[in-house]
Amino acid sequence: MKNTLKFALTALLFAAAPLAQADTIDCVKLSNTVKSAVAADSSKVLEIVAAQIAANESCACEVVKAAIVASNAEKEMVAQIVDAAINEAPSMLRIIAQCAIAIAPDAGANVQAVLEKYDFAGGEGYSEKGGLAKGSDVVPPVASANPLDFPGGGTENPVGPRPGSPGGFPLLPAGLPLTSAPVSTPQSVTPVN
Repeated sequence: MKNTLKFALTALLFAAAPLAQADTIDCVKLSNTVKSAVAADSSKVLEIVAAQIAANESCACEVVKAAIVASNAEKEMVAQIVDAAINEAPSMLRIIAQCAIAIAPDAGANVQAVLEKYDFAGGEGYSEKGGLAKGSDVVPPVASANPLDFPGGGTENPVGPRPGSPGGFPLLPAGLPLTSAPVSTPQSVTPVN
């Protein structure tokens, strides 16, 4: 029975292997297509990236990598490629940014600036111009107090120890010597005559 189960699971893995690689092969072919299209006309790199990602959102990482490599993109162009990719696939926001930084680490600050533009609403709900999209129900977060602050009325009337103080009352009152610990002598339990 155990051998039958092992053989059945092994056969299932071999049968599912081509299905799992189908997406990988398509993404590799797509990245090669993007590389050749960008090499043919590098001035249309943003349009190529937008069109390919709109058609194949799951291959956004490979498309971004291929576009950056094929166009020999500078920092600003990497940021524009990331921006175009995120506009087409906002659900792949983090993956697109990570792939771009992996290929062009020197453009990390530029990619981070683009990422922050979209990350304000969790990567969704933004238009191409950077504002909230029409019909978006994303509400910007309200600035709140620091959770590490003491509770109470803020800096005017805080509850708790003063900021910068040692944190409350000491365990022993001031003035007691700390040379030795107090020792209590128990009473004798044997009767004395």
